[in-house]
Amino acid sequence: MDKVSVFIIYDRAIDEEILETLSACCIEKYTRWHDASGVGASGPHLGDHIWPALNNVMMAVVEAEKKDEILGKVRALQEEFPFVGLRAVVLPVLDMV
Repeated sequence: MDKVSVFIIYDRAIDEEILETLSACCIEKYTRWHDASGVGASGPHLGDHIWPALNNVMMAVVEAEKKDEILGKVRALQEEFPFVGLRAVVLPVLDMV
């Protein structure tokens, strides 16, 4: 079966909602990076005194068929939190050890 890697980059203010989303999709294995900085559509998240917000990044390797369910739930969260940075990116997993 083909696998994909789903990266979810989001404002850390919605960390609980992201964890609930993964749980609702029956995803129990993931990697999470805390306090990631960057600039996106929702503006700078640099963790400094001028731009204090920060992001978290969640990555899960899943069966390719699962990606549509995850992306659908991320889209629903984007509607629920329209002013909070939230993006999902899907990349193919070419090989894994």
